[in-house]
Amino acid sequence: MTGTTITMPEHAFDPEFRHDPTRRRLTAGGLPDGHALMRFGPLSEARSLTVRQYVLDMGADASVLAPDTGSLFVLGHLLVQGDEADEIVVDGTTGRVFSMWLFDKHPESAEVFPLAPSVDALARFLSAVDDFTALRGDFADLVGRTGPEVVEEATARLLSVFTDEEWGDGGWGAAGDPQEWDHAVPAFWRIAALIRPLALIAAPGDGLRLDLPKGLLDEEFGPGEVVRMAPADLPAALEHEPTRRFLTEVGLPQDGLMFELWRDDYLLQTLPEREETGEDGGERLPAGAEWLVCLGSLVHDFEALIDGRTGQVHYREYHSDTVTPVNADISTLAFTVWMHSREQTLDKEHDFTDDFYDCLADTMAAALASVDPVACLPAASPDDYRYWPEVFHDEAGGVL
Repeated sequence: MTGTTITMPEHAFDPEFRHDPTRRRLTAGGLPDGHALMRFGPLSEARSLTVRQYVLDMGADASVLAPDTGSLFVLGHLLVQGDEADEIVVDGTTGRVFSMWLFDKHPESAEVFPLAPSVDALARFLSAVDDFTALRGDFADLVGRTGPEVVEEATARLLSVFTDEEWGDGGWGAAGDPQEWDHAVPAFWRIAALIRPLALIAAPGDGLRLDLPKGLLDEEFGPGEVVRMAPADLPAALEHEPTRRFLTEVGLPQDGLMFELWRDDYLLQTLPEREETGEDGGERLPAGAEWLVCLGSLVHDFEALIDGRTGQVHYREYHSDTVTPVNADISTLAFTVWMHSREQTLDKEHDFTDDFYDCLADTMAAALASVDPVACLPAASPDDYRYWPEVFHDEAGGVL
């Protein structure tokens, strides 16, 4: 967020935009410019744009829109991976704010979802998410605090920003009145309140990025599902002492959904050793292969390797002679599979993926990036496949 705001000049409002509190907010306080979650393009262009006109500008048939939908005004868009996605619209009569799913080939299927009871509330919500992300303002006391209890507290406090708002009893049109909703808070904000605090689970580690709370993986995956290595089984190529400690003391889940620990003799072999004992003899190996220790597999036909010198985790497409960083180290790999498992549990209750899959994927990537400087680096080229952000966004594969 840049700290600047976008306002609308009074003369730019359509005569049908009659909600005075919303007009005052947009002409005086405005909405944030350059926000990570939303972009308010029509405001920056001083356009009072109805959905009807918006559809016409797309070259689509606006006559098939439901009247209540066509008369809404477009404020901007939700952002997914930095690009404009679902529209943000406001009712010019009631001031209610919605996100809108709109497919230009079938505008008659446009669907609105509650987002904020007012533009004022929308600005407060965005500010609260920013403050939590930076651990400032009302969340400044969370700096330096970690663990399951802190995650629970942070979730409750961020969620209260949305539950304490007055959502009203009417004016929501096709979205239905709040008492009819399945949840008191719209999914977009529940995703922020339930996923972002997961990054507070672990303190900084000694030689690793994270020091996971004792028993965290056992509690999530079951005590019989976490594998700890015997010191004598660790190969000489695994010189990185913090990684050795993690594998013997903390361990990794046998089946972490997206990551599966090898269950055969390949586990902890170096790539050249595996080539000697396996069926793939003669294949070209990556540079420094003698230091690359086999850990397991990643969904979508990749294998996970750890550099025995640095502790960095890489993925390799089978039979490829190159490797790509996937996590900063073993601790953030474990955090990632733990966070994904938590998301799976939360989604069963909250149905995030029904309508806001991409927003959930973006939030998962943001939470991971806040603890791992490697996992979510921007792609350096079209062929630079960043594993976790890519698979989080694999809606067709049902990853989340």
